Amino acid sequence: MSIYTFMFMDAAGVSAMLDFNDCADDQAARRHALELLAAAPHRGGVEFWAEGGPPMQITADDLKVPG
Repeated sequence: MSIYTFMFMDAAGVSAMLDFNDCADDQAARRHALELLAAAPHRGGVEFWAEGGPPMQITADDLKVPG
């Protein structure tokens, strides 16, 4: 388990810190980021990372269901 930091992104870049969450791995953190973005779809995305790790991003396009 690692502590991940989550921040909303908008057109101007990353905004204020949103959340900390203890996630089992990057996939669990990705699911949490998707949940945060689904609750605020007007945001451009969510950037998240584990301490010392590279930043990852989820955007509104990741919420779209193909088909």
